Amino acid sequence: MHCTLKHFPGLGRVFEDTHLHTADLDAPLEQLANTDWFPFRSLMCCTQNLVMLAHVRMVALDRHHPASFSRAVVDDLLRKDWGYAGVLITDDFSMGAVVWSPQGIAGASVAALNAGVDLILVSYDADQFFFVMYALMEADRAGRLENGQLARSRERLIRTFGH
Repeated sequence: MHCTLKHFPGLGRVFEDTHLHTADLDAPLEQLANTDWFPFRSLMCCTQNLVMLAHVRMVALDRHHPASFSRAVVDDLLRKDWGYAGVLITDDFSMGAVVWSPQGIAGASVAALNAGVDLILVSYDADQFFFVMYALMEADRAGRLENGQLARSRERLIRTFGH
C-alpha cells in the first residue's frame, strides 16, 4: 500500500465533472504554484508517494490534452521542471474526459505512457481494459511507444514496488 496524492493539478477550481466530460483548469501557472500546488510540491519530495493525475486540461500549459496524458504537464512540468522521479498514475481512464476525448481511450493510453506516466488506471468499466491493452500492444508493435520513457518508468516502478 502506498500513499497517493490526488488529483494533480488540483480540482478545487474546476466545476465540470470529468467522470462525464472534459473540464478545464483555467488559472495562471503562478497562481496555481502559490496556492493549489503547495500540497503537491510539499509532499512530492518523497518519491515513495504516488501522484494521481486528473483528467482536467491545464489551459496554461496544454489546452488540448487532459493532464493525465499531456506531455507538457507530465514530462515537461512534473518530470523535468519539478524533478519528480516517483510513480505517476492516472485517474480512471474509463471516465468521460478520456473516453470522449478526441484521442479516445486508445490514443490517450499511448500518449500517457509516452508522456512519462507509469500506471494507467482502468477501474469503473473493466471492459475498457481490453481497449487500453490492445492499443498499447499495437503501439508497441508499430514502434510508437517511446523506449526511453518506458525504461525510466520501469526503473521507477521497480524502485517503488520492488523486482
